[in-house]
Amino acid sequence: MNRNRKRIRLAAVIMASALTAAMPVSAEGSSYGTQIGGYKTTGFKKYVLQDKDAIIPNLDFSYEISAGEAKAYNVGEKKFEVLAGIDADRVTMAGVGTETANHICFSNSDGTKNDANTSVKGYNQEENVYIEKEASLDFSNVRFTEPGIYRYIITESGTNRSVKNDSDATRVLDVYVYDATGEDGAKKLEISGYVLHSSEDDSPEIAMGESNGSTGRYTDTKDQGFTNEYQTVDLTFRKEVSGNQASKDKYFKFTAALTNGIAGDIVKVDITNADGTVPSNAATLDAYENQENPTQLTFDGDGKATGTFYLQHGQQIVIQGLPADVAYDITEAAEDYKSEPAKVQDYTGAVNGTTAREDIKTSYLNTREGTIPTGVATAVAPFAALTAAAGAGILLVTRRKRVR
Repeated sequence: MNRNRKRIRLAAVIMASALTAAMPVSAEGSSYGTQIGGYKTTGFKKYVLQDKDAIIPNLDFSYEISAGEAKAYNVGEKKFEVLAGIDADRVTMAGVGTETANHICFSNSDGTKNDANTSVKGYNQEENVYIEKEASLDFSNVRFTEPGIYRYIITESGTNRSVKNDSDATRVLDVYVYDATGEDGAKKLEISGYVLHSSEDDSPEIAMGESNGSTGRYTDTKDQGFTNEYQTVDLTFRKEVSGNQASKDKYFKFTAALTNGIAGDIVKVDITNADGTVPSNAATLDAYENQENPTQLTFDGDGKATGTFYLQHGQQIVIQGLPADVAYDITEAAEDYKSEPAKVQDYTGAVNGTTAREDIKTSYLNTREGTIPTGVATAVAPFAALTAAAGAGILLVTRRKRVR
């Protein structure tokens, strides 16, 4: 009998232990449950600013969520405390434009916007377009323990070529948690809202309500997210001919070789001041007839792109949206013309080099000069004199006949 009682007691202890292990445990010092209600997700916007003529390449930005520092505010002689964020590692962010979490990615297939009413930092509607994406942060798994304002830091990083990163790499996100105890007396916490603001300085102060609680807003302007700028340059090359035997109808062949680009990147070519297709004329090689000027170039897997162009006097093309550090080399098939690079007025940039931060304007000047023979007038003179003399002789004979 005693043995049976001992077995029963032991079984009861084991069962109690198992039930205790299976039950959710609240955080120490808190009488609230671990389930959070209210607005469990929030987000921030990400912008990439670029020139209207550029095509954005593949870009990748990553983000880290960490706990901010607790801070005591004193607003109008009212004191208020912001708490350091808890469980920052439990805040999740899905990838945007990629399957990789905590990343926002862009590509040349992304659509651009041109909105005059946007608040994108540094945006100029006459010169720029922008791409907008939005990340979502999920706080469902964060185990808040008490009501209050919890501060988190969002940090952006990225080493994308030709991209000027936001001057402030971090944003502050304050999460407002309140006591949502129901009529049944069950204690619970809910997220009532979020405030995202810039951390370039610590001037924003929490606005205080009449009962010394927060009003859920800041006295300074809110900040929507991160803005980065894709910085590019344009490469223009122009064609002019000169000389008394130079044809301004003739088309010349040019080759633009680009290297050190990014595989898969696309750049536009503006041929507004050139012909789309080479017409037939007596001055141009037959092989050039019906050849087309391309309107875009694509870098291959080795970061190279080559374009063949045909220009006559006064025409030019513009390769648009080149990132920094792309090497270029413009060559010409001058045929029987004298060819001089970078000689056209206002287009004196080098015909080969590397892109930096300034637009490039280069050119080729082709010259064909000939000497008009000075003996032409002399050669004609004796014949003219002989003709005149013959005419005078005929006139004299005619007159003599009349006298008789």
